[in-house]
Amino acid sequence: MAPMLLRAFVLLTVTALAGCASGIALTEAGRSVERVSDADRPAGCQLLGDVAIGVPPDAARPRTEDELVMLMRNKVGDSGGDVVIVDMSEQRDAETERPYWIGRGRGYSCPEPEPEPEASPAPDEDPADEAPDEELPEEESGDGAGGEITVDDILAE
Repeated sequence: MAPMLLRAFVLLTVTALAGCASGIALTEAGRSVERVSDADRPAGCQLLGDVAIGVPPDAARPRTEDELVMLMRNKVGDSGGDVVIVDMSEQRDAETERPYWIGRGRGYSCPEPEPEPEASPAPDEDPADEAPDEELPEEESGDGAGGEITVDDILAE
């Protein structure tokens, strides 16, 4: 009976391990790489080269498209890039194994975006025309007495 229990234990262990995460994760370099479409690629990027996953000579066989993109981001990050464009990704069915994904893309190194300039007044506007926030303009009272309205008067109402 012991061999049967051992078989059951091995089978359960193998099944449990198959359900675990694949171990594919973003590297430190891969975290700085963003996936964008070709249309959304920032201006001024320099092509670093092609990126292929699951296509010989690369032997990786990611189980999901997300894992495929992670591996691409890692490769681009390792080559000093910060943008990846995935040109092709497709699922393959291995006859003797579980399905896996392959893909091709391009890695780029893109310049830092220019900081947004601070808003300046329009040419027609004079900054001196703006009233300071902390002072209230002096106005005449509507009662004909010619008195000034103060902050205390406003708060008392």
